[in-house]
Parts: sequence; structure tokens; C-alpha cells
Amino acid sequence: MESIEIQVWPFSEKTSRWKELVDIWYHFWQYEPINSAILNILEGDNREFIGYVFRDMLGYDSTPCVVAWDTVNNKAAGFVFSITQYSPEATPLELQSRCLRSFDKYPFGEGVLEKLSGVATFLHELFNKADVFSKLSVDKVFMIHVTSVLQEYTRRGLANEMTKKVLEVAKEAGFEYAVSESTSSYTQHNKIKRSWI
Repeated sequence: MESIEIQVWPFSEKTSRWKELVDIWYHFWQYEPINSAILNILEGDNREFIGYVFRDMLGYDSTPCVVAWDTVNNKAAGFVFSITQYSPEATPLELQSRCLRSFDKYPFGEGVLEKLSGVATFLHELFNKADVFSKLSVDKVFMIHVTSVLQEYTRRGLANEMTKKVLEVAKEAGFEYAVSESTSSYTQHNKIKRSWI
């Protein structure tokens, strides 16, 4: 861990340096339990398009991105992507017309767009079913969407360190609650251990 630095990238940095994170994003799509079921997502043009979706997601709002940076190899080893998730009534005007996952902007291969839309719908419905805003009596939460570490950096505690840092970021920004989408058992355990909602 001595060569890894946990960094916080503000909007300007995460949107201008997104290509330095894209391999980690591809890793997420290869190994994450739900997304990895979409065959051919990382082949041909689909790979490029899903990379552009990541770029668009990073530009959704100004919530910082936490990055594990390998200072020896000068590259990203992992990241935590987050947004501010508002209740429908409290969503700022500038975000009302934006979609976090804009898959239909890109000409994905046959059948892929439908599967991507299905995953996005499933996650949206799951979040709505949790009724987070009513249960917590808040109109916004710090929402963790993706935690990913490159395979060659796993088992070094990077997810734990990035989780600590992202909690600090949320607390410093004045959030009462952080919520996480976690489909892998490791990530679920990591977040529960850190008292995530």
C-alpha cells in the first residue's frame, strides 16, 4: 500500500482524466455480477461506447471521485464513483433533464442496448423500492454507484481505504447518509462493515 495514494478528484479532474480510469470501468463490467451477464459488452464498438457512458456518468454532477493512484506505476488502481442522489421533489433544475445512465446515446450492438436499459431499470426500481428518502427523512443522500479495483491490485485493502475516504468526502460535504449499490458479496461486506445504509 505504500505506493498507493488515495486521491479525491473534483469535477474538473474526473471529467478531464476519465480515460485514466476507463480500464477500471471495463474491469467492473467484466466482473460485476449483474453487468457481466451482458455478453459482448466489452467487444468491438460496444467497449468504446460503454467507455463513453462512463465519461458521461462522471459528468453527471460535481460529486468528487475517489481514486487509488499507484505512484510507482503512475496509474489508477481503483476508484469509487458517487453522485448526489436527490428525491424527485428536491432534484435541482439543472439535473432534472439529465440521465445518469444514457445508454441510448450510443449505437450499441444488437440486443445490448435492451439489456443495458433492463439493468438500469432494475437498479432504479430497486432504489425506489428501498424508499430511502422517506425512511431517512432526507431529500438527498450521498450515493455510491461503483467501487472497482483492477485485478492486479486486489487483496491489498484498496476498497477499504477508498471507502474510508469516500465517507470522509460525504461527511465533509454535509451529508447525513451515504447509500451504496453493491452487487458483489465483497463490496457488500465492505460497506456493511463501514456502517453504510
